[in-house]
Amino acid sequence: MLAALRCGINDGAAVRIDGSTTIEPFMKRATKAYNQTRNTRFSINATGSKDGIDSLIEGKCDIAMSSMEISPEQIAHAKKKSVSLKPFLLGYDVIVPIVHPSNSVSDVAFDRLKEIYAGTIHRWSAVGGADTIIDVVDRSDASGTYFVWHKDVVPPQVTADRFTVMASNSSVMSYVAEHTNAIGYISAVFLNPEVKELTLNGIAITQNDLLLSEYHLKRPLFLYVNEEDFSRGAQTFVMFLIINDRGRQLLREAGYFASFTLAPHLKMTVK
Repeated sequence: MLAALRCGINDGAAVRIDGSTTIEPFMKRATKAYNQTRNTRFSINATGSKDGIDSLIEGKCDIAMSSMEISPEQIAHAKKKSVSLKPFLLGYDVIVPIVHPSNSVSDVAFDRLKEIYAGTIHRWSAVGGADTIIDVVDRSDASGTYFVWHKDVVPPQVTADRFTVMASNSSVMSYVAEHTNAIGYISAVFLNPEVKELTLNGIAITQNDLLLSEYHLKRPLFLYVNEEDFSRGAQTFVMFLIINDRGRQLLREAGYFASFTLAPHLKMTVK
């Protein structure tokens, strides 16, 4: 199978990549590493997961990066356009709760985290911390991270207009770093020493890939292609990311979690 996907030094036309801003930094590093032994031209445009898939359906890109599964509306649109989309599971991003470094709490049970965001736990003392009010930070509903958090932790309507709302991972991290009683959540790839990651049910997920199956807050990262128009250059690059040791290493170095599993219905009969 792999022999059929190998190409020469020059893989022809540029491979156009569009989609997730979450995946974009990794993709830039991956294309650079890939071209250490090849000479493939890449065009990377980070417009968001939804727009990337829409671009693929319209034939404007070869690979769509997505940090969420394709929507039913997009499936219907692709079918109407007679486009056969195929997903590759690239790996996983994990979302971690964070607090100020001075906070004495280092671990929180998932059920207690739910209660904090549901507004039924108000003080840090309820989870082993100081007797102070918890300053809860949430994301705006334009965020994919928000979507995953409120799917797994608490429905979005529970926290509407109740907590401090920030627009991005970096703004959540900045706020928590400056407020000693704050709690927030970010993609693990944004972690830095200015905040403290809370382990969840004792799982230090960022330190051990083997615990991924036990961790509550993870989301798949997908690469979507049009299987009826899957160019040789795109094929070879996707295989580098999915099953090549160097591709998997790059993914983990970027802070994501590798998975050697292809999406369940994936076929390798590409043209």
